[in-house]
Amino acid sequence: MQHRRGPDGNDFDAFFRSDYRKLIGFLRFIGATREEAEDSASAAMIKALECWTGIEHPLAWVRKTAERHYLRSAARDLDAPARAVRGGWAVGEASPGPDSPSRHEEEEVLALMSNLGYKQRQVIAYTYDGFSPSEIAEITGDIAATVRSNLRSARENLYRILQESRATADRYGEEE
Repeated sequence: MQHRRGPDGNDFDAFFRSDYRKLIGFLRFIGATREEAEDSASAAMIKALECWTGIEHPLAWVRKTAERHYLRSAARDLDAPARAVRGGWAVGEASPGPDSPSRHEEEEVLALMSNLGYKQRQVIAYTYDGFSPSEIAEITGDIAATVRSNLRSARENLYRILQESRATADRYGEEE
């Protein structure tokens, strides 16, 4: 069996196995539904395979490609996921791994993320996947200071939302 190696020496098969689920998580962080994330991640990985030997930074490349696919798809057909569910075409959930968050925890995090603007979700998603602000700036075409500002604002907003949620839970807990 012939292994396709990129400029960084990585084998595509190993890269795919180690990063595909993480890529889906990245897309979920920036606002994609599970179906949209799986579709965009698959499309990005197919493109990566086609030009693997020319990709210097595969982690960044597949994220940028998947994000672009997601944004084009979302702009082209905003209600496709709802139509898929109504039509019974939605694919079932994959089994989580041993280190995966529970479905409940995943939904809580995604609910929190939905309170952020797109740029804040984007920088949180890249940061979660291990990219530095300067790397995120290079990938997204933003200025590094803007990325750091969006990251700081996202963290402050998430902290505020969590504090408000806890205060509400405490208030209801005391009334019972």
